[in-house]
Amino acid sequence: MTEKTSTTPPSSSEEGSSKPSKNVLQLVLDMVDFMVEHYFLPKLIAPFLSRHEVFYGQLNAMMRKVLDDNKPKIPKWFTANFITYVRTWVVFPTLLLLSWNHTIVPAVLVILVDFGDFLDGVVARFWVDVRKEEEEQKKKDKDGSPIKSSTSSSDMTAVDSFEIVTTGSPHSVQSWVHSHRDRAYGGFIDAVCDKAYVIPCWISLTHLVSGGFGVLGMIQYFTLFSLILAETASGCIRFRAFFTSPGVATPKTEGFDFSNSAVKADHVGKAKQTFEMVGTALFIMPWTRYLGLMLLIVALPLAYESVRRKIKKRVIYVYYGGAGEGVFDHKTLKFWMQAKALGASKLIVGISAEDADVKVTTDQVLNACASSVVDEIVVEAPRKVDKMFLEQRKIDYVLLTQSQQLKADLTTEEVVNLNRVLVVGKDGIVRRGQGKNAAKSQ
Repeated sequence: MTEKTSTTPPSSSEEGSSKPSKNVLQLVLDMVDFMVEHYFLPKLIAPFLSRHEVFYGQLNAMMRKVLDDNKPKIPKWFTANFITYVRTWVVFPTLLLLSWNHTIVPAVLVILVDFGDFLDGVVARFWVDVRKEEEEQKKKDKDGSPIKSSTSSSDMTAVDSFEIVTTGSPHSVQSWVHSHRDRAYGGFIDAVCDKAYVIPCWISLTHLVSGGFGVLGMIQYFTLFSLILAETASGCIRFRAFFTSPGVATPKTEGFDFSNSAVKADHVGKAKQTFEMVGTALFIMPWTRYLGLMLLIVALPLAYESVRRKIKKRVIYVYYGGAGEGVFDHKTLKFWMQAKALGASKLIVGISAEDADVKVTTDQVLNACASSVVDEIVVEAPRKVDKMFLEQRKIDYVLLTQSQQLKADLTTEEVVNLNRVLVVGKDGIVRRGQGKNAAKSQ
């Protein structure tokens, strides 16, 4: 006899005991999110960022002038990645000096590492401009080349800006994923190396905590361990995002921001970095330890917000077929990659059976299943997406191409008015969808 497995649902008492705890935890997290986004960031961080931008803007102009004036003398190996690697290796002398109870020198090293984080950005932009000048000079000296491609980091994919010319001999073209990772590597390694330096320093600083297990001591332990956990989680998310990213850069957005806060994500990162590094330097020295602790405490909500924005769920729905776009080609793949690169934790592809010119086929479904960026396919999806369909599938946004918005009525006006329709323009910029008449007139 076969043994039967019980599939009895949990009793009402079990559900009652688990649901309240989940609801209370979610309520606490929602309250923290609300306080951070609507009070902490705009009231405390936004005024600081205005002064931060002025100071670093002047410093950037000064450093850039030094680089431009000495352009012929700057060696090719002096790159942003070189600076990043050097400042990461500084963690070893910093830890040694901390273990020998030195204070001033390791604090100075922390500030120098923070300055190196700023410098590598200036150097990166400097070399980008140098390469552009060299390419322009080559174009003047030479009429054409087998492959003409743009090296701008803002390009969506290399396919937008190159053409292949027959040369009579084999030549290679990089894949989208490989090209995108090459462009994104500098930003990835810069963020990871920041954490590779500061996390070991915080672990080492736990031996400097005074007050034992009293209130003041526990505050210091809580602050340091919370920052360690937050930055470790952020580093793991960075690694996963880099090695699973699609072959396109994140599309620029215009007229909206996914965050409800007045402070953008990159500004949150800048403020967090400054508070963490300056706070760490001050915490090392005994006479400024409590001032450093205050700055590290301020950095805590920023570290939390940084991680929260990276893991926030965002379900995006795209339409496959209709409006002359039922063909599966590189343009379709690129559009899906752009949708995923917008931060979609889940990408849903809808294939409608209500179009007169489109018939759902096995190939269509398998094409969508074969794409690495697609998480779910809705077969026989409604041709016109309404609010009820979005709520049933827990979809946050519908993403359309510009031609889909102009040629086909794929969403109801209610969905458009709820600002849940996004449109990728021909310039690669994502904007909010408009009503049918407004879109046609534009």
